[in-house]
Amino acid sequence: MRITHLLSTTLLALLSCAGNNIVRYVVLLFLVFYAGVFIVQPLLPSARMLKLENIAAETADILQSANEEHMLSNREFNLEVRLRLSRVNLTKSTLRAKLLEFELGHPAKEYLHIAGGLSADIERCKREVKQIQIDILTAMESERQVLYNTNIEEMVVVLSSGSTLRRIH
Repeated sequence: MRITHLLSTTLLALLSCAGNNIVRYVVLLFLVFYAGVFIVQPLLPSARMLKLENIAAETADILQSANEEHMLSNREFNLEVRLRLSRVNLTKSTLRAKLLEFELGHPAKEYLHIAGGLSADIERCKREVKQIQIDILTAMESERQVLYNTNIEEMVVVLSSGSTLRRIH
């Protein structure tokens, strides 16, 4: 990010110093092109795919830690989530294969697919992974609430039995 700022500052300084209108227009055109590439970069299918893979890995980690902590006691829910994640992994693999086809060709070819079907499919898959993640986290919080309620009830019983014993003595 610092390099980008330094480059744009340097180019703007050159632009103000240049007396020739043609040089100004060339530098300005370069700045607009560079800014466009910088803005469009996160929208490329490869950048979207990287985000999808990160979210999917994070979701798998959350599921694993939930199972290790025994926070998903509903076996049917657990199997359903695993099935959904397996389907997402299949879709992710298919999308990655399509993306590789674009990357094997000319690198600029990927820019043509920013608003295409591949980008839309990656975003759809990313939304599904986020929904799975939300479902897991919601189930975990429900389990925690049950545990907290159980602990509270146990403490109330212990405290109330202790106070009745003191009254007897």
